[in-house]
Amino acid sequence: MKLIWASLCTVLLASACATTGLNQNERLALYRSHAGEPVGSVRKWTNSVQWRVLGDDALVVWTRPNEAHLFEFRTRCAGLRSARTITISNMGGLVSARFDSVTITAPVTATSSQVPCRISTIRPLDMRAINDTKRDLREAQTVERTLDNGAGLQEQ
Repeated sequence: MKLIWASLCTVLLASACATTGLNQNERLALYRSHAGEPVGSVRKWTNSVQWRVLGDDALVVWTRPNEAHLFEFRTRCAGLRSARTITISNMGGLVSARFDSVTITAPVTATSSQVPCRISTIRPLDMRAINDTKRDLREAQTVERTLDNGAGLQEQ
């Protein structure tokens, strides 16, 4: 399974090199390719948490400055892409897959309406590998080639 994700990520990253950055689907593939095996729970962090939306079915949550986890949802989490604030439920200091949820608290719209999105899996992320891959993605600019600076051709 990891080989499939690695192959998919390579294809997506190659196509991303031609653009100015990764779209959400490419970013999700990148994070999935550097995610470890699912864990049952993660210890609660401070009240202030950093997070990044990866579409309507996944979220990256930083539990410490250099430690992040990929939260994926059982079903599509409507309104997550436009969420500015969320809450993450926990029990006794643990956020658990299959039991805890993410709720969009702002902006509340007709599509989000504060319906809890059940976390189906929690996977630790290799942030060093993700950051290395992002650094490797550089945009190249193209310039028009002239006859005298191309492949050594002389104008005749």
